[in-house]
Amino acid sequence: MGKRSHYEIQKGIVLLLREKPLSYTKLQTKLGTNYNTIKNHLDELETLDIIKKIVQQEHPENGQPSTIAELTPRGQEAAKRMESKRTKQQ
Repeated sequence: MGKRSHYEIQKGIVLLLREKPLSYTKLQTKLGTNYNTIKNHLDELETLDIIKKIVQQEHPENGQPSTIAELTPRGQEAAKRMESKRTKQQ
């Protein structure tokens, strides 16, 4: 697989978060990219009001501090449009 575009990574993030809020680490694993890439994209998506970050002092699974990303209402709308385009292309 070649290098993915900026849009492809952000689309992957938004579609995964449509299912449920996820930690940066879970997004990193599911998208097969590194933590800094996820962090940079989430910073941008937060600026655009697509996602909201939630800082947890203690993650329920491992007890470590963690940051969770979830879609805002604007992000939910963006995810619906992306999903609609994806199903039309299939």
